Amino acid sequence: MVLRYLFGLFLCLCLACSSTVWSADVTSTEAVAGEAETSSSAFPGLGELGPRFNALADFVAKSELRLQGLEDVSKINDVLAEVSAAFQTISEEIQPLGSPDDWYVDRLTQYLNQFNQMRQDLDALQEKVTLRQQEVEDIRTKAAKDQEFWDAWGEVLKKQGVNLPHQTLQQVKKTLAQLDISLKKTTSSLLQLQEKIGELYRQVTVSGDSLSLALGKLRKATFRKNAHSFGSAKFYRQFTPDLQSQVRDGLLTALKFNRSYLGENGWLLGLMGAVFVIVVGFLRHYQRKLQETEEWHFIIRHSWAAASFFAIITFWFWFPAPPPIFRFVFLLLAAISATSLAIPLLENRRQAWVLSLAALVIFLTSAFRLIDLPQPLFRIYIALLATIFIPLLIQQILFSKRTRHQGEGRLFRALMRLIVIVLAISLIGQIAGYMNFSTWLIQATFETGMVLLFAKMAVMLISGGIELANGLLVQSGRRFFREFGEELALRLKRLLKFLIYGFLIFYLLPVWRLFATMNSGWNYFSQWTLTFGNFHLSMQMLVSAVIAFYLSLQVSWVLQGISEAEVLTRHDVDRGVRDAVKKLIHYGVVLVGFLVALSLLGLSLQHFVVVLGAFGVGIGFGLQDIVNNFLSGLILLFERPIKVGDGVLIDGEYGTVNHIGLRSTVVKNLDEAELIVPNSQMISQKVTNWTLTNRRVRIVLSVGVAYGSDLEKVLAILTEVSAEHPLVLKEPKPSPLFVQFGDSSLDFELRVWISNVDNRPDVKNELLLAIDRRFREEEVEIPFPQQDLHLRSVTPGIFPSSERE
Repeated sequence: MVLRYLFGLFLCLCLACSSTVWSADVTSTEAVAGEAETSSSAFPGLGELGPRFNALADFVAKSELRLQGLEDVSKINDVLAEVSAAFQTISEEIQPLGSPDDWYVDRLTQYLNQFNQMRQDLDALQEKVTLRQQEVEDIRTKAAKDQEFWDAWGEVLKKQGVNLPHQTLQQVKKTLAQLDISLKKTTSSLLQLQEKIGELYRQVTVSGDSLSLALGKLRKATFRKNAHSFGSAKFYRQFTPDLQSQVRDGLLTALKFNRSYLGENGWLLGLMGAVFVIVVGFLRHYQRKLQETEEWHFIIRHSWAAASFFAIITFWFWFPAPPPIFRFVFLLLAAISATSLAIPLLENRRQAWVLSLAALVIFLTSAFRLIDLPQPLFRIYIALLATIFIPLLIQQILFSKRTRHQGEGRLFRALMRLIVIVLAISLIGQIAGYMNFSTWLIQATFETGMVLLFAKMAVMLISGGIELANGLLVQSGRRFFREFGEELALRLKRLLKFLIYGFLIFYLLPVWRLFATMNSGWNYFSQWTLTFGNFHLSMQMLVSAVIAFYLSLQVSWVLQGISEAEVLTRHDVDRGVRDAVKKLIHYGVVLVGFLVALSLLGLSLQHFVVVLGAFGVGIGFGLQDIVNNFLSGLILLFERPIKVGDGVLIDGEYGTVNHIGLRSTVVKNLDEAELIVPNSQMISQKVTNWTLTNRRVRIVLSVGVAYGSDLEKVLAILTEVSAEHPLVLKEPKPSPLFVQFGDSSLDFELRVWISNVDNRPDVKNELLLAIDRRFREEEVEIPFPQQDLHLRSVTPGIFPSSERE
C-alpha cells in the first residue's frame, strides 16, 4: 500500500510539473493550443467556446494596453533630443577651432570624453528600444499561436459535423486582426526611433573617431620636430596682430559654460558641498581626539583644506565629461588644498616656498592651455619659465647643502635636480622646435609630482581614518577589536596603499602618453596571454585569481579572529578545540578561495581532477612522508592527544608545545630552543604528555643520610620541609619514605605533589635547599660514598721461601 501511494504521488507531481504555462493572461489559450498539436481529441467541446473567447478577448485587451505603453516613446525622444542638441552644440564649438591636429591634448581629451559620453547615452537608448521590440515580438508570437489554435479548433468541429459558431469565429479573426494592426503600428514606430538613434550614433562615432585619430597622431609625434626653431625667421613671422584676437577668442571659448550640464549634475555639486561641510564640522568637533592620530596631525591645522581635498578626490570621477572651465576650477581647488596640507609635512620654509611655486606653475600652465594660448606665445612662456626657474632652483639646492644637518633634505635636493634637468631639456626642446615634446615633458613632470602628492596625502588621510575608527571600535568593548584591532588596521592600510598606488600607476600611463586612456592601458596589460597547449592564461585571469586567493586569506584571518574572540573564548572552550576550529576555518576558506582562483584561471573541475591524479602519482613515488605528516597533523587537531601549551617529554627532553602545523609540531624546551618534530613522530612514537588531562605532577626527591642517624628525625624533617613550601599540595599529602640501606648511606625519598608542572624545577630546587639547611641545623650527616677495605694475613708454608723473600 505504501508503494502504491508513493507511486501515485510521483505521477501527480509529474503531471503538475508538465502543466506549467507561460503566463496567467494566456494560460487557457496556450494550453489548448499545445493540446491541438497532439490530437484532435484534445480540443474542448462547444461548451468551452465562451470561456475560451473571453480569455482571448482579455489577452488582446491587455496586449493593446501594453502596446500603447510601448508605442509611447516621448521620454526616449526627449533624451534623444537632448543628446542631439548637445552634439550640435559641441559641433558648433569645434568648427571654428580649426583642425584637431593642431589642438592640445587637453582639448582633444575633453571633447573626446564628451563624445564617448554621448555614445554611452545612445547605447542606453538603443537598449531600451530593443527591449520594447522584444516585448512586441513576444505578443506577436502568442497571438500567432492563438490564431493557429482557433483555426485548428474550427477544422475539428467541422469534421465532427457540428454546426460551426461562425459569428464567434469571425469575431476571433477580427479581434486578432485588430491586434495585428496595433503590432505593426508599434513596430513601425520603434523602428523609426531606432533608425534615428542609429543615425545620431553614427555621426557621434565619426566625430569621436576623428578626435581619436588626431590624439593618436599627437602622441606619436611627441618626439618629432613640429615647429620652427627660435633661430628661424619663420618663427618670428608668427607674431602678428591676429594673435591678440586668437587669445581673446580662446578666452571667450573657455569661459563658455553649458548650463544644462550644471542642471544635470547640480545634485553632485550639492552633495559635494554637503560632504565638505560635514568633514569640516567633523574635524573641528573631534580635534582633540584627532591629535592622538599621528597621520592626521597635518590635517588639524587646515580643516577647510582637508575637507576640500577629500570632497574633490571623492567626487571628481563621478562627473561625466566635465567642461574645461569646470575641470580648471577643480584643479585649482585641488592644488590650493593639497599645497596647504603638504606645507606642514615639509622640513623648512624654503621647501614650502618651492612647493607653492610649483603649484603656481601648474596653475598658470593649465590656465594658458584652458584659453588655448597660441603656440608661439605658449612656447615663449615655456622658455621663460625654464629660464627663470633653473637659476632659482640651483640656488635652492646650494643653500640646502650649506644648511643641511645630518643628511636632511636629500629627497628635496634630488627632486630639485630632477626638475632642473626637466626644465633644461624642455628649454632646449623649445629652442630647437620640438614643441610637443617640450610641453609634454613639463606638464607630465609637474602633474606626476602633484599626483604623487595627492596619493601620499590620500594614504595618510585614510590611514588616519582607519586608526580613528579602530580606536572607537576598541572603546566599544568588542573583544575582537581589542585583541586584533591593530593587526586589522595594519592589513587595511596595506591593502589601501596597494589600491591607491596601483590606481596611480594606471592614471599616469596616459599622462606619460604610453596609452590614450586608463582603460586602454588596462586592456593592453590584461590581454597579455601565455599559451600552454590548448590552455590560455591572460594577465587579467592571473590578477583576478591572485586577488581571489588573497581575499580568501584575509577573510580566513578575520573569521578566525571573530571565532576566537567572540565565540570560543566567551564559552570557555578548551584551547586545543579552539586551535582545531580555527584550523578548520582556515583550511575551508582557503580551499574555497583556491577553487575560485582555479575557476578564474579557466581551469574546470575536469582539469583539477587531472591535477589531483598527477598529485596522487607524486604521493605514491616521493611524497609519502609529507602526506603522512599532514594526516598526522589532522589527527592531532581532532583527537587532541597533544595540544598547544602541553608539556611533553620527547627523546628525554622536556618542552612546551607552541604550534601544531600541517607538517610539524614546534616544541620549545627549557633552553628556549625550538624543536621541530614531524607530526608522524608525535603519533607513531612514544611521547610523554605531562599535561594531557591536568597539569598536576609529582616530584620525587632522593636523600641519603649517614649510618647511625636518627631515622625518625629525618622523616620528621622531610615532613616539615614539604609542609612549609607554599606550592606543595596538601592533598595528596607529602610522603617521606625510608627506601633502603644503601652502600654508603641510608636512602630516603620525599614524594610531593604540585599543581603546575611548569613549577617543577623551581620547587625541586627550593625543597633540596631547605632539606640541606635543616640537616645542617639538626646535625644530620649526608655521607660521601665510601668503601671498607679488609686485609687478611697470609698463612705460613703456602708459598716457597724464595717467593716469600
